[in-house]
Parts: sequence; structure tokens; C-alpha cells
Amino acid sequence: MTSTSPQTDLTVPPVRTALIVLGMHRSGTSALAGVLGHLGAALPQDLMAPSDMNAKGFFESNRITGLNDRLLAQAGVTWWDPRRFPAAWFDTPEAATLLDEAVEVLQADYGDAALFVMKDPRICRLLPFWTAALDRFGAQVRIVHTHRAAWDVAASLARWAEYEPEFGLVLWSRHVLDAEADSRALPRCFTSFEALMDDWRAVARHIADALDLDWPRSPDQAGVAVDDFLSRDLQHFRGASATGPDGQPLPPVAAELQQVLGAWVDEGETSQDHDRLDRLRSALDASGPLFDGLALRTVHRARQVAHLSGRVESLTADLTQARRDLSRAGQEAHRRDAQIAEQAERLEVMERRQHVASVQLRQMTEQREREMQERLRLSIALDDPNAMADRLDDLAERVERVTAERRRERDRLNAEAEAMAAEGARLREDLATARAERDAAQRWGATREAELLASTSWRVTAPLRAVSRVARRLRP
Repeated sequence: MTSTSPQTDLTVPPVRTALIVLGMHRSGTSALAGVLGHLGAALPQDLMAPSDMNAKGFFESNRITGLNDRLLAQAGVTWWDPRRFPAAWFDTPEAATLLDEAVEVLQADYGDAALFVMKDPRICRLLPFWTAALDRFGAQVRIVHTHRAAWDVAASLARWAEYEPEFGLVLWSRHVLDAEADSRALPRCFTSFEALMDDWRAVARHIADALDLDWPRSPDQAGVAVDDFLSRDLQHFRGASATGPDGQPLPPVAAELQQVLGAWVDEGETSQDHDRLDRLRSALDASGPLFDGLALRTVHRARQVAHLSGRVESLTADLTQARRDLSRAGQEAHRRDAQIAEQAERLEVMERRQHVASVQLRQMTEQREREMQERLRLSIALDDPNAMADRLDDLAERVERVTAERRRERDRLNAEAEAMAAEGARLREDLATARAERDAAQRWGATREAELLASTSWRVTAPLRAVSRVARRLRP
């Protein structure tokens, strides 16, 4: 390595210590990093947010993870590539540029922290890059390897990423072997997820003794917080599985690798095993290209499942919204029905009042006719002026007064009848409109739900929805 080679001035000892947690994805690296944080080691400022996959947190830096993804992309590989990372890339101008950025990222995440934790499973394959960056940053590197039973990792990857279990074993072997080989020249120790869950205090003491560390917060001081943090719900798959989902044993490379790591956790690392691990790594290197097709198929299927899962969620949301719309339409129809009933009642009242007014108008007309006949009889009686003079004056005055009153009452009743007729027409129109809107809302809701349930996407994703329901019932 040239551009990424260490540049430390050996006359000035580093004043900062970087604890790098190395382990494959889904191997308990988050649990270990969280414990180290509780013991007082600084965690990155830009922490990755928790998720369903890690409800208590990943304890990774968003900046470092993003930089690692860019680094892998520039080198033309992915984290799930079963082949070894091309070591020649570390000496390229692109690596030198990213190395400068890595130092800036370290400063932003850790500042002047004397002891801090770095954790991202991608570092298993990029350790030479980050040891060079930390050297420029002025931090000495200490390595904590952790692993988890290979079949448990494969099961977790199958659950969260839909990877084939056999492909998960290949990735587990790749990460563990690369991390072990590239860290031999560094102070390091080995532990496991099972050991951490069984007795985290013993693991903390082992790390401190092996790497010559003093925890800023002792295990006794951090005990309550760590015990709560390491609750058993952290384990999505409990215990170390000896066999695969169909009872199959581990393949020879993974089995021998797991045996060596277990011995190192229990009894300590022995250099005599390095040749065995080198042989296993060479075997994986030679067979790596054979897994290209499996890798591509697995990742492609995982992406398809993720896409279909997203589609199911989208369709479910659409159906939920359609049902909400239908419910609102039903509520609106109910409200319209109430309005219709109220307006129908008002219309009935108006019709009764109109009937009463019509009767009153008819009675007034009949009274007018009687008065006219009385006037006619009076006019006939005028032939005897002396006998009828007084009566005529009195009757004429009364007829004129009553006629005026009846005219005014007739005009009022006519006006009220016209108003009631107009109000009745408006109520009938509102009633017809409300009924039409109610019927339209009910037809729209029923049509929307029928279209959604009859859609191709809904039918195609039916099996996946069924599997998701079963998985949710079986999920611990």
C-alpha cells in the first residue's frame, strides 16, 4: 500500500484509541458496540437510527457507512460480493482522495475522544483503508473480533434480507476470514455473540485485559444499563444452531472456521491456526467465482421480494384508504339521508300550510261572493229610499271596511302561498340533489374497492400477503 500506508511519527505516541468491532452482518456487532459505549467508549456523533432490524440501535456512523458504500462502488464491488476485495485498489488515486475524506469523517464523528468505537461490518473487508485513516487521524487501533454461529447468521440474513442460507454462509466466511487475515499485525482479541449474551462482564474484562484498556465506566457502574440493553429480546434467533434449516451440517470451510474461532474465544488465539485459516481463505478465493451466479440470483430475488413487499404495503394502504373513503361516503350518505328526512318533513309542513292557506283563500272568496249578493239585494232595496237610507249607509261602510280587510288578507295569503310554493320547489330540488350525491358516493366507494381487489397487482401479491401474515404470527 502506498497512498494509504501509515504515516505516523513514531516519536509521538498516539493519544487516542480506536476500538474497531469486526464481524459479519447479523453477528451481534451492534450489541457489542452498544456495550462498549455503555462502558464509556465514545460512539459516533452521526448515529444510524434504530429500525425493526435493530430496535436498540446499530451504533454505526452514517458518515462512515456512506463512505464505505462509495468506496466499494468505486472499486467495482459490493458488500455481498463473495470474492476478496481487490487489494490493489488501496494504492489508487481514488483511494487517496477518499482517505482524506475519511480523516475528516473521523474528526466529525469522534472529535477529541480518547477512546472511541468504530463499527460497520463492511470494515471487515476494508480494514487496510481504515487503519491508514486512523493512523493519519492520530489514533492507535485496537481490534475486537466477534462472531456468531454461522447458521444463525444465515437464518438472520434470510429473515431480514431474503438471502439463501447457503449464500449467507459464504458471506459469513468471507467477512470473517478477511477480517482475521488483515488484522494479524494489530492488537486484537476474540469473542462471540453467545459469550456476550451469557456473561458480558467477563467479555468486558477479557477485552480490557487483552488490549490493555481501562474502561471510563466500570462494569459495576454500567451494570444496570448494560443488563437492560442486553435483554433477551435482542436475540431474534436464540442459541447457537449446529445445523441448517433442513438439518444439514455446515460446509467444511465454514465448519472448520467456526471451530477455530470458538477455540480462540474459549482458549485464546494460537498462531498455529493461522496456516489453517490461510488455507481456508485460499479455498474460498478459488471457489468465490463459482458463487457469482448464486449471489446475483439471491440478491435479485431479495430485491424482488422487497419490491413486492413494498407493493403489498402500497396496495394495502390503497385498500385502507379506499375503505376509509367508502366509510366517509357512507357517513356522508347517512348525513344526506338525515337531511333528506328533515327536508321531507319541512316539505310536508309547507304543503299542510299551503293547504290551509288555500282553504282560507277559498273561504274568503266565498265570503266575498256573499257580500256581493248582499250589496245586490241592497241596491234593489234602494227603490225605497226613505226606508233603507240609514241601513244603506251603515251597510255600505261595513262592506267597504270588510272588503278592504279581505283584500289585504287575500294578498297576504297569495304571497305566502307563492313563497311556500317556491320553498317547496327548492326543497324538492335539494332532496333530489342529496339523493343523487348519496347514490354517487356509494357507487364510487363500491367501484373503488372492487377495482383495487380485482387489480393484477393485488392478485399477484396474494401469496406474499399470506406469507407475511403467517410470518407475523410466527415472529417471536
